[in-house]
Amino acid sequence: MLTRPGLTEASLDSIQAVSFDLDDTLWHCEPVIIKAEAALYRWHQENTPAIAAAHTPTSLQAHRTAMRSRFPHFGNCVTALRLAGLRVLLKQFGYPESLAEEAFGVFYKARSEVVLYDGTLDLLKALKSRYRLAAITNGNADLDLIGIADYFDVVYAAGLQLAPKPQPDMFRCCLEHLNIGGQALLHIGDNPVADVSGGHNAGVQTLWFNQYNESWPEQLPRPHFQVQCLSDIVTLLSE
Repeated sequence: MLTRPGLTEASLDSIQAVSFDLDDTLWHCEPVIIKAEAALYRWHQENTPAIAAAHTPTSLQAHRTAMRSRFPHFGNCVTALRLAGLRVLLKQFGYPESLAEEAFGVFYKARSEVVLYDGTLDLLKALKSRYRLAAITNGNADLDLIGIADYFDVVYAAGLQLAPKPQPDMFRCCLEHLNIGGQALLHIGDNPVADVSGGHNAGVQTLWFNQYNESWPEQLPRPHFQVQCLSDIVTLLSE
């Protein structure tokens, strides 16, 4: 399914670059995080058994959630928050805080072992030949480990210096780096708030990847374009 809401500012002819959200746009995120949390828990069982004995995977998740209020200055930087939480946990049980980097490395490697949606590589190959490509993500997956880093001219991830979507920071950095105006960038993502509203906040064109055929939240500004299959993106941009 491919639809155009008919917004007057939508213009395929003006597009010079395409930016992608990553999690749940190029791969399904939830099973990857579950697998990564399991890998981290196994690391605790092998290396910090006192923590594993005192915690279940569920209680560790609650501990990580509590770190958001303890370290508000980290905002939505998922890497900084997880490292800080690991250091607190290690210190609490008498383990060296320096182990946090090793533990995070285990999680991060598993977190980047994603299964790309069918058609992702074909899509990136097709668009790379015609546009400059960017990734704009609130997550922290490693595109080198995933094996798709070479498709992207630039990658922006929310962190201590860049506010997460729907704030316009990463979009604006992308526009500046590529030296283009907002109408020349098409952002593609699955999240109505982070990706579509975020794109609107930065004045870029937006495409909602609505693979589950969900209803649009009427309180939000509508996307310029909508597709249900990744292959439809190539069709759209070939017209």
